[in-house]
Amino acid sequence: MPLNKIVLSLLQPIEVVASPIKPKLKKLSDILAVIFDVYGTLFTTKSPYSSLSESGIQSDTAIIEALEESDFNVFEHDTNLSNLYMEHVRAHYDIRRAEGIAYPEINIGDVWQDFLNELFIGGIIDGDLTERSIRRVIMCYECKINPVWPAKRSLEFIRNLQDNDIYAGIIATGQFYTPKIMEILYQNSLETLGFRQSLCLWSYEYKHRKPSSLLFNICQERLQGLGIDPQETIYVGNDMLNDIVPARKIGFKTALFTGNANSTRLHEDVAECVKTKPTIIFNNFDQLADCIS
Repeated sequence: MPLNKIVLSLLQPIEVVASPIKPKLKKLSDILAVIFDVYGTLFTTKSPYSSLSESGIQSDTAIIEALEESDFNVFEHDTNLSNLYMEHVRAHYDIRRAEGIAYPEINIGDVWQDFLNELFIGGIIDGDLTERSIRRVIMCYECKINPVWPAKRSLEFIRNLQDNDIYAGIIATGQFYTPKIMEILYQNSLETLGFRQSLCLWSYEYKHRKPSSLLFNICQERLQGLGIDPQETIYVGNDMLNDIVPARKIGFKTALFTGNANSTRLHEDVAECVKTKPTIIFNNFDQLADCIS
């Protein structure tokens, strides 16, 4: 089965839980660029976390199913696959931390390459270990363990930006599969949707994850190259610590998305999050559209 059909077969609309947080809305007439978070913002998620390393979610069943759906043979064994997988995840994070990175990010493709090599050598699996087959396993596993669906009216909002010649970009904790899943679910390439490639920054490509300032600094420099100042940019995210605080530090306006109580993360135990106030608080994308139209 083609990968896009597998992804669509594994994902379906996710019911959101209404948030008690009241919207805080106002008109912003000077916005020339909108930069998005993905997980918990453009993507509705069942989990409040954007990564397995953060959530600790594990599943031997999901690993085996993803392997079999990717044409690997899985033999009888007594290995705890999810524990072994997480050992590889932690090992790769340790390598990044040893490089002195405060908020390190890994390349999940490298993790799975090592993990599957160990299973292959140990006689637990058999099959063709190619880049294509490994990526297929990863995407199948990701869809099983961290299902997502586009937030309601997010596609219409993105199209509205394009119609109004407003630049769209992304700063996200994500892996290679994140933009691919976006394109499958939105049924268009990111470029066709209006996202400018130079303004789409994925954590795995830079070895840093939010709330590191690195991705925000790079985005700000590229926006300046387009003649767009920080105050003409709004960053949209669901997480005060990882989204709103670093975006405010760089001078961006900010929009806190509270459309799903399950993924709204206020971090009220962090002083910097308490004292930082988003420019806008909204719980559906039509509200945001009204603010920047």
